[in-house]
Amino acid sequence: MSTVNALAREISAKIVYYGPGLSGKTTSLQQIHASVRPESRGQLVSLSTEGDRTLFFDFLPLKSEQVRGLTLRLQLYTVPGQVFYDATRKLVLNGADGVVFVADSQASVLDSNLESFANLESNLAEMGIDLPAFPHVLQYNKRDLPGVLPVAELRRQLNLLGAPDFETVASRGEGLLAALKEITRRVVKDLDARQPHRAAPRQILSGGGSELASRISAAAEAPAPAAAAPAGRAPAPRADPSAPEAYRDRGQLLGLSFARMFPGRGAALADVEHDIRERSYGPAARRAAEAVAEVLAGLRVDEVAPAARATLLGLDGREFLRLGRIAAKPDAAVTEPEALFALHLLVAAMVKLERI
Repeated sequence: MSTVNALAREISAKIVYYGPGLSGKTTSLQQIHASVRPESRGQLVSLSTEGDRTLFFDFLPLKSEQVRGLTLRLQLYTVPGQVFYDATRKLVLNGADGVVFVADSQASVLDSNLESFANLESNLAEMGIDLPAFPHVLQYNKRDLPGVLPVAELRRQLNLLGAPDFETVASRGEGLLAALKEITRRVVKDLDARQPHRAAPRQILSGGGSELASRISAAAEAPAPAAAAPAGRAPAPRADPSAPEAYRDRGQLLGLSFARMFPGRGAALADVEHDIRERSYGPAARRAAEAVAEVLAGLRVDEVAPAARATLLGLDGREFLRLGRIAAKPDAAVTEPEALFALHLLVAAMVKLERI
């Protein structure tokens, strides 16, 4: 799912390289990363699991693609090829805007190709996505090896939908950029069709995505419930009708709660918000960090470390690590902006979790 950075005037699109183990997904990303200008690309990150890896990086295409006036930034991911890591594959695939299926051209691997392609269709279907209507291309990789199947046979077996396909030799970088160019063109076309013609500025948040912004807007516009204060806590101060206008506005703002975005599951958020209102910034940061850890534990991908889970969920890995550093500080050393940052990351994690 694409996200918008209003400050940078960018829209990020996620493209996932899918396929069986050792088909050339990792090599494809490594070669593409090496071909992109250093000033236009992010770091190539490898999240290792036992016997397999997930790689990703982001970059601005050399040709300045745009979607309704926003510059396109591509985020390229690979999935683990082993069936054992299907939970991780689903997590990486979640939120994708397009897929490059990397098939191994060797005749001995045809069954693995078919199994992996069926797994792609199944995982997309679980997310409510119909593959025929979803941007995707195929790479027939390892065309330099002896004993490879004819392209016509690979098409007959794998490309029943008639998607664009490309012969590639990932180890030499051959055909990779042509496949990337085509999937980018298809993703741009799809995003352009899905983006509103006129975006309301308040529905776009830097780094948070339009979905988070719209959820916040809905929570802000919803009537505040007349709920009792938690046991042992004083209710939040209410605005005095006789107070100056500015103070009444501030009192109304105190009634806004992100917890209302998650009916029945917002207790941790409510606790963090209460601590911030009480200026207990250290406890607020710790509560937020603990709640984010619970969100990540709920992903059920035991082979992936917490920091890697945060990245796969769509959180900024640097922000996740910063949250841990803030939560480890003595209470008196935690500032209000740091506590608000912790609250922000918890809200973002809960919103992203709902997409899965």
